[in-house]
Amino acid sequence: MKTATSQKSYKAHAGVLLLALVFWFMVKMSKDYDYTLEIPLKVTITNEEVCLKYPPPDDIVVEFTGRGIDLLQLNFYQPAYEIDLSEERGKLVLNLSEHREYVRVSDDVSVQVKSIVRPHEIEFELDQRLSRKVPVKVDAEVKTDNGFIWVGSVVEPDSVLVSGPATYVDSLRHLHSEKKIYQKVRMAFHDKMHLLKDEQFYGDYLPEKVEVFYDVQRLGEKEISEVPVKVINTGNYQVVPLPSKVKVYVKGGEKILAEAGAEDFEVEIDFDKEWQPGTEEVRATVKTKLNISYVESRPAKFQVLVQKKRN
Repeated sequence: MKTATSQKSYKAHAGVLLLALVFWFMVKMSKDYDYTLEIPLKVTITNEEVCLKYPPPDDIVVEFTGRGIDLLQLNFYQPAYEIDLSEERGKLVLNLSEHREYVRVSDDVSVQVKSIVRPHEIEFELDQRLSRKVPVKVDAEVKTDNGFIWVGSVVEPDSVLVSGPATYVDSLRHLHSEKKIYQKVRMAFHDKMHLLKDEQFYGDYLPEKVEVFYDVQRLGEKEISEVPVKVINTGNYQVVPLPSKVKVYVKGGEKILAEAGAEDFEVEIDFDKEWQPGTEEVRATVKTKLNISYVESRPAKFQVLVQKKRN
């Protein structure tokens, strides 16, 4: 019986305490307070021919005054500082403290704006809107496992539509992606990469990320025969290389090498650069448009028969 009585006593005390807390809270919430809140800055421009040149701050800090219960509701009704620049041209320096009416608050909340804490002033600059496609440059490094090679990448799309102030868009030569490093890769793969935006200027990218195909192949080697030797910059001489055709040794991706032939390589001797009277052998340069890791001609040096041209 004592235990039951004690439990009833605890419940009664808890009920009284809860009522006291509710009463205290209601009294406190009915009093007036000042409350500082960070709210978003929203800029409206209905004229599609112009846009902001530089991004404005995302938020401003405002001091409100009102009953505690109303100030508490501010966090749920999402007030904002709203500016309409549709009729503006060029530059506008706005003193936020002089335009507290731009703070939009729901009619269901009875609070007043006491002051704009920061920033006190914002400079808006408008520019002609320009849209054009800009090439994408992927900033990635693919480190392959032993026996494999990264032979190239394909970006989709390879250019992105940039819309923003003409001053900024005209200056763009390419867009950079985020930087990524891939380790011990053994096969080709796809990945999506976000494009980096210039924080100094305002601009919209469409799309904001690209898909990249990284072509990783097994490393192979191949010897290609019957590649002609070409002599350039002969001036007033007739020059015959010995031998006139050579083998080319190549290392690269196995799929690339499988399709490679003699027509994909040029063995070139720069006569004016490599030869002078008394020279017995000259070096050649191997040129190709294929994406390979290593190439050499066999032999690497050549004898040349040199004779002056007759008038």
